[in-house]
Amino acid sequence: MKRIILSLLIAIGAIAARGADGDLFPYPVPPADMSTLQERCDYLVSHFWDRADIKSAMSKTEKLNSTFGDWIGFMPYASADTVYSAIGRLMHSVRKSGPQALHIARLAENWVYSDTSQYRSEDIFYHFAKAAADNRKIGGADRARFERAARIIDNTRQGGRMRHLTWQTPDGRKATLDTIRTQVILVFFNEHDCDDCSLARVRLSADHNINTLISSGLLTVLCIEPGEPSTEWHVAAAGQPANWVKGACDDADEWFDIKSTPAFYLLDARHKVLAKGYNTDGIIRALAAVRANTGL
Repeated sequence: MKRIILSLLIAIGAIAARGADGDLFPYPVPPADMSTLQERCDYLVSHFWDRADIKSAMSKTEKLNSTFGDWIGFMPYASADTVYSAIGRLMHSVRKSGPQALHIARLAENWVYSDTSQYRSEDIFYHFAKAAADNRKIGGADRARFERAARIIDNTRQGGRMRHLTWQTPDGRKATLDTIRTQVILVFFNEHDCDDCSLARVRLSADHNINTLISSGLLTVLCIEPGEPSTEWHVAAAGQPANWVKGACDDADEWFDIKSTPAFYLLDARHKVLAKGYNTDGIIRALAAVRANTGL
């Protein structure tokens, strides 16, 4: 561990040295008496843009992107409060210019939230997205896109409470998560005509641990079609396991990140998100562990 920390400190020093003269501006240099990794990264994250001319930097797209990436690279080793405050100050500094605020938010999306991001962090991106969503200088369509991203992160953040999920049952009733009271809830987004989803349904429905948890009243499998309750879905739902709760959610893409299906969220009784982003194998293993812990 000490060797890893030393390597990180050396790497941080190298980045700071590279930016000493700065392609865009001189990078901050932590005081010599800051010896811990977090102290130094807190300083770098907090003071990174102190000597930046943002307006001038906007015209140097590639250099700004690289510089922004250097800043993001310090964040995993800094305290959360420092990171969020620094993001707030940067977004506040460009709040009067819609194009500048939008450009910074897009940089953040590319660095921490896209499928190819080097530093994947929805918590970091949330603060950029929320600032962009609240900025009336940003055009309506772009602002709406960031508003949606912030809303999805708010609703599905790991460790947070899932507050919004409504669906229509096969018999036409509206239902919400508030009606589900079991100790564990598996929210399973899947499409009736998706081959991978079909395989996931077969594997989950045949799993002994999952069926034991359901029959004992500890688990609800909530099988949700992301979209309108079509005739085809009604036919498919009739053939799905009788011990699952089935529904169609026409606004799923406004509240959940469902770029592909199947998609899983594992919740506790208070709808706290325990796990997400798992594939079918991961969910089966997680629920096997749940059963083992119950002693069933």
